[in-house]
Amino acid sequence: MIENESKKNIVFYCCTYSKDLNRTIRLVDSVSKHNKDRIPFYISVPEEDLNLFKNALLHKEIILFNERDILRANPKLNLNTFYQIDGSLRQQVVKSEFWRLNLCDNYLVLDADCVFIKDFFESDFIVEGNIPYSIIHEGKEILQATSLIPSGQHRKHFISDRAPIKNALGRSGIIFDYGYAPFIWNTGVWASLDRHYLIPHNMTFLDAILFCASEFTWYGESLLCFKAIPIYPREQLFKIYHYEHQLWTDQLLGVNPKILAKDYLGIVFQSNWQTWEDHGYSKKSQLSLYWRAIKRLIKKLQFNLNILFRLFMKRNNNSF
Repeated sequence: MIENESKKNIVFYCCTYSKDLNRTIRLVDSVSKHNKDRIPFYISVPEEDLNLFKNALLHKEIILFNERDILRANPKLNLNTFYQIDGSLRQQVVKSEFWRLNLCDNYLVLDADCVFIKDFFESDFIVEGNIPYSIIHEGKEILQATSLIPSGQHRKHFISDRAPIKNALGRSGIIFDYGYAPFIWNTGVWASLDRHYLIPHNMTFLDAILFCASEFTWYGESLLCFKAIPIYPREQLFKIYHYEHQLWTDQLLGVNPKILAKDYLGIVFQSNWQTWEDHGYSKKSQLSLYWRAIKRLIKKLQFNLNILFRLFMKRNNNSF
């Protein structure tokens, strides 16, 4: 059971599991290097992964605990349903219920694929007193990035992941984006969602996620709807490579962590494409893994050649 020490203004929190062990170690090391105000760092893992992480993070500056401590803090959660849903949805519930431990007024939610690239202080997340900045933007960066993907469904998915929550809480107007990790979350905002929407509708946050699976949208729309705290907007804190082609583009342009550090606190290399960082044995055969690596190299070569061809044509045509 996690010890409830004196309540902090802000803590860091990461919900992770065995597959992300290597990424978690990288994140922890980056926090230790750049954490100038020694902000406490909590990490929760499933019970079956506790020993693995205890051994891997021995002597690291973190507080490791069983994610069941969070689940026990809300007796209304249906654990049978919780353990039947996809792991990514379970993580959304766990992260969003962390506030019930009453450890802090605010918490920065870090995914395992985050990494800090510059020194940071509490003032990077807190405006004044116990009022945090709020991540609010329109998601134009990811919408532009997905415009290069042939399927054309990503913009539709972007809306379907956000509009139902906006509508459920009764807000009209444009669709805002409140992500991506790391998120700055205030416990009072989560309490306001619970008090003003979930309880009156006889729902838990698990029910909310099953209705529309976007935890940061539930937070952001609750912030706008119930106004638990003043709003001081900030854009995303980290440079996020949602897709590998975004990284390839920056590499071609010479963008590196030193340049990114002028505007960002860190970088996110999305784990859905950075699969070589996965911990443990893959269920796929060696032949399949080799073929995937070869296809990735071919795809990168094609991408680079396509960019160079476009630059050549632009130079000749002198057009945008």
